[in-house]
Amino acid sequence: MLSQIPANLPSPTRWQVALARCGILIIAAFYAYGAAVHVMNMLSLTGFDWGASPVKWRVLDWVYLLLDVIVAIGLVLKWRAGFVCFFCAAFSQIVLYTAFRSWVVDVPAAFQRSSEELAYLDSLVMFHCVTILVMIACLSIIAATARAEPSNGGN
Repeated sequence: MLSQIPANLPSPTRWQVALARCGILIIAAFYAYGAAVHVMNMLSLTGFDWGASPVKWRVLDWVYLLLDVIVAIGLVLKWRAGFVCFFCAAFSQIVLYTAFRSWVVDVPAAFQRSSEELAYLDSLVMFHCVTILVMIACLSIIAATARAEPSNGGN
């Protein structure tokens, strides 16, 4: 089956590379928004007193604020750390909101959320799955271009 795939696929066009770069910048913008949400949580602007919230929520806010900032800045500046943190943040939140969902929502009564509000976690899982697929596609296009360009020997 693999022998049917052409060995020399055409390299991506400049427009495809530009579109891939835009995709990465859009993901960076989403993560910048995520960082802003964590800051709003910490300022108690999202509907609950952050200082009285469960410790695990506060720790998660700090961890994901740090990751989101590194992702947002790193993707814009093309830092390797930005891409690594992107995959760490995305995969860890998928695991957190699926396998460890009951741990996340096991909180005192004052912080219990309705089933409609908890459905938000499902949308976050879907968001992260989609952004991982988009990132892989964008990086594949950019990598194909880099492989197609002849090396100039460091000049």
